Amino acid sequence: MVKVNVATLKAELSQYLKIAENGEQVMVTSHGKEIAKIGPALTRSVSPINWADFMKEHPPIKPKTKGEDAATLTRKIRDEE
Repeated sequence: MVKVNVATLKAELSQYLKIAENGEQVMVTSHGKEIAKIGPALTRSVSPINWADFMKEHPPIKPKTKGEDAATLTRKIRDEE
């Protein structure tokens, strides 16, 4: 992360905005104290998931052995206590 004081930031603002545009954060300081961060804008858009296609590509895993389902096992464990 790049650190810059307010006076330098004011004098060279476009340079520090380019740094932020390239994905890096800039920490702004005043009298040695961190007062602000300048960072890249979120421009990436995320498309919604098509769950039907997802389920076709990644079908649920079926158990290899047959046995009791989780609810039945949970009831048995609770009853034993």
